[in-house]
Amino acid sequence: MKKSLLAFLLGAILSAGFTYVHVSASPVVYENQAITVHTGDTLWTIASRWSQQDEDVREVIERIRTANRLSDTRIRAGQQLVIPVRREARPDRAVAVAAR
Repeated sequence: MKKSLLAFLLGAILSAGFTYVHVSASPVVYENQAITVHTGDTLWTIASRWSQQDEDVREVIERIRTANRLSDTRIRAGQQLVIPVRREARPDRAVAVAAR
């Protein structure tokens, strides 16, 4: 009985330690691009132009709205907008370290 309890507790402690392993990805970096809204532009068309292939256009729209403090999705021709564009992570530093 004592061996079973000890084995159970040891297993629980070890599995709990592995459950809380923290994996950190590289932070996402955005660069702001200034644009002028043209006649017929919508936030959807602008976000579609500036989004990357793996990005959801709706998330890009929300970044644009947040960056420009827009309360809704209405924009007008001639309006200046800031577009936060995701910058690709450059692993050149890691490669340089590995190449040494």
